[in-house]
Amino acid sequence: MAHNLIEQIRDLAALIASMPPGLSHATLRIAVVVGDALPWRIVESIANSMRPGTYRRKMSYFRTAEQARRSVRERIEWRLADSRFARQHMNTPGDFPGITTDLVPQHLFDVMFGEVRAKMRSAICTTLPERTASMR
Repeated sequence: MAHNLIEQIRDLAALIASMPPGLSHATLRIAVVVGDALPWRIVESIANSMRPGTYRRKMSYFRTAEQARRSVRERIEWRLADSRFARQHMNTPGDFPGITTDLVPQHLFDVMFGEVRAKMRSAICTTLPERTASMR
């Protein structure tokens, strides 16, 4: 049993390590609480762009390693799609600095496209945790 648990943890850690960088400066960690009804946890830390050096943390609880694995895979797929979206919309036409191809100032990219990106994430990330908790 313990050997299988260690292998599952290693597999999930390797999957998380394979994640491409994203625009949101988020990191994922895996945790397991043996004996808990929802033992598999994904801890997501997202850098606060308004307060450098601070993070918003969220813990997602899963019943099985497979549910956590699916969630991580979906996050990887979303991060790749989000990177493609950003590349497509953040190119600067004619080397005009600070303006995107949609004529949106780069510093307003999240304000203008945040809702579209959130919908894209919801459509891709369909494996929902059984419980979530915000952490400080």
